[in-house]
Amino acid sequence: MSVRYEHRQRASLRFLIATAALALIVSSSCSSAPSQTTTPSETTQESVSLSSSTSVVDDRSSCANNTRDNLQKRIFSQISALNRGAFDEARKFASPSFRQNVGPSEFQSMIQSGFPFLLTGEPAAFGRCRIVGDTATVEVRFGQNTPTSLVYFLIWWDDQWWIDGASPAVDSLTDKVASS
Repeated sequence: MSVRYEHRQRASLRFLIATAALALIVSSSCSSAPSQTTTPSETTQESVSLSSSTSVVDDRSSCANNTRDNLQKRIFSQISALNRGAFDEARKFASPSFRQNVGPSEFQSMIQSGFPFLLTGEPAAFGRCRIVGDTATVEVRFGQNTPTSLVYFLIWWDDQWWIDGASPAVDSLTDKVASS
């Protein structure tokens, strides 16, 4: 199997998981909110610097600081574009395989119906980050009163990180308490 074919299969699987999860957006809450958050309306450079120090869960051993910053900048740039309603610009941060599988109108519809909080300027706080091979995952929490968390999947392609999808994060502690 070629590397390109394996990459396309992984991207398609992540896309299917994210699409299926779209219908199951889970709002999770946490007993402690991050001390600082960022909003897409702030300047990008300033916001990314603030968000770098405001992890929901600090797990820097998984991502070197420079890599973490690059991942966060990429995600924040897409969130900022979505906040402005610039769907075409936001889609440019997606991986080539994602763009091949999801057209512009499908992308806009997916965001508007499944991820509307990305359009409202909700504060964002970056959490755990993990890199395995050429794939990174980054947790991002939106909102403060009833926060929603997403896990972003990014791939390293052509010397750059690309957003390959996002799906709702499940807070296992919250789920255990809620089911008790």
